[in-house]
Amino acid sequence: MTPLFVFPPTADCVEIISGIRSVKILKRVGSPNGMWTRDPRSSKVYVFNGTSGDTIHQFDSVRDFSRSPDAIGSRQIRLPSDWTSPGSAVYNGYLYYVEQGEDMDVQVVKYDLMSGSVTDIAMFPVESQASVYSLNPEIVADLAADDEGLWLLYAMSDSEPNIYLAKMDPTTLDIEQIWDTRCPRENAEAAFVVCGTVYVVYNTRLASRSRIQCLFDVNDMVVSEEAPLIYFPRRYGAHASLKYNPEEKQLYGWDDGYQIIYRLTMKRKLLV
Repeated sequence: MTPLFVFPPTADCVEIISGIRSVKILKRVGSPNGMWTRDPRSSKVYVFNGTSGDTIHQFDSVRDFSRSPDAIGSRQIRLPSDWTSPGSAVYNGYLYYVEQGEDMDVQVVKYDLMSGSVTDIAMFPVESQASVYSLNPEIVADLAADDEGLWLLYAMSDSEPNIYLAKMDPTTLDIEQIWDTRCPRENAEAAFVVCGTVYVVYNTRLASRSRIQCLFDVNDMVVSEEAPLIYFPRRYGAHASLKYNPEEKQLYGWDDGYQIIYRLTMKRKLLV
């Protein structure tokens, strides 16, 4: 797909992942499916248990979360509508989550975590309820935040084999640009965005070792065929979600109910 226009690369955001430096298994809480993430602009941690619901749990820090049994000690936030699938993002004090309407349309909701109110809702024009990742069929759209802003990963239709990427304005939720990443949905379990580059993680139906096997860079500074194949350390099952924190250069993973932190090794894109 030809982009509407090209974003200039962010001057201080020209890095690509070269490896996984370390892994920390924090704890196990909740169901096999879920997500957890940290707001890059604060220390607060947010936990989404399951595949849908109207409640999330907020902890003051990763340390507080790791020390708490289950959700005890958290602040429970009741949302005005259900979030659908582990595809939410927290960015600059706002929660962005996917909601499916009565007619199964996909909506992106912007929720102010400070005031506790919805500030915007945008209908996203997808033609079907096709899953973004074939190994996580409950995810019909996956929001991601990185150094360059807010993104949405989705499937254009049931018949379209590739994952699509939309750049969204975090203030208005307007769609600014759309790309065909050319990364297949088949055998994909999760994806995330770092410095405008999409990393798609693949696995098998009988969960084995997850691996980053396809990249797409919106600034055309990285060619997927030249990027290294990166394997995740062996764990428990398969990733239900992976969320990147640009301040820490870490991934927050949810694996069969385990909460995991992956520390990443980076290098400049131009050296790939």
